[in-house]
Amino acid sequence: MKTEELFGLDRTRCVKCGLCAKDCLFGALKTGGDGFPVMTDPGKCMRCQHCMAICPKAAIRFGGKRPEDSVAAEGLPLPGAEEAENFLRTRRSVRKYQDRDVERGLIERILKVLGNSPTGCNARSLKFTCLSTRKAMDEFRRKFIQVVERHREGNKLLPRWLAVPAIQLRDGKSDIFFRGAPGMLIVSSDETAPGVTTPHEDVVIACSMFELLSRSHGLGTCWCGFLKLVQSEIPELLVEILGFRPSTPFYAMLFGYPAVEYRRGVQRDDEAEIDWR
Repeated sequence: MKTEELFGLDRTRCVKCGLCAKDCLFGALKTGGDGFPVMTDPGKCMRCQHCMAICPKAAIRFGGKRPEDSVAAEGLPLPGAEEAENFLRTRRSVRKYQDRDVERGLIERILKVLGNSPTGCNARSLKFTCLSTRKAMDEFRRKFIQVVERHREGNKLLPRWLAVPAIQLRDGKSDIFFRGAPGMLIVSSDETAPGVTTPHEDVVIACSMFELLSRSHGLGTCWCGFLKLVQSEIPELLVEILGFRPSTPFYAMLFGYPAVEYRRGVQRDDEAEIDWR
């Protein structure tokens, strides 16, 4: 992208306050001799959009994006400290779901906002693979069992924690792996992409944000650790089902409308070890 396409300035609005250049982490922006900001080194730009966000006069465009299309921070209603604390204290992993799909429009809304999740060095190399219907989940379960059974038929021993639940899932008796959830989001990162330094952490952060956003819309979620465990036991699992590389960093979140209602939070304020220094 050309410099003029990456950083655009409306000089009729700019008041030469210098905030954008001062907040430019790697010094891609400088204050020119005439007092206006100028991008002197596009190679240093992290694409963080801080310059557009901090400008008090909405004078900066970035990468073709206009400041007037951004959410204005001033006067924006945000949860206070007490609301945020209560939100965390009452969060629950939901393992029982209503037998209905989540509306496609709602999932799309959540995933669009999820694109704002922070990533190391602003690499932005996340991929959201969303199984948004019961039909899609049933097909995933079918392929899941196929891969597991093919692995077993190859005279490869499976640990009991995997073999027994897999048989129960195949026979329609229980679904310990996916809890009968009508939807699942798999967040992955391309660890081979330029600039990616923290792919595993990026995935976990996005999953945490998904949990927060989903609950705010009345959905329940559950971290699908079983899928991660099975992938470590059968590396070809997501290679065959989704085309992932065996080394692709990922985590999965089950989601849907809860079939249970928790009346109160639990008591864990004293369960974190605090090491004061």
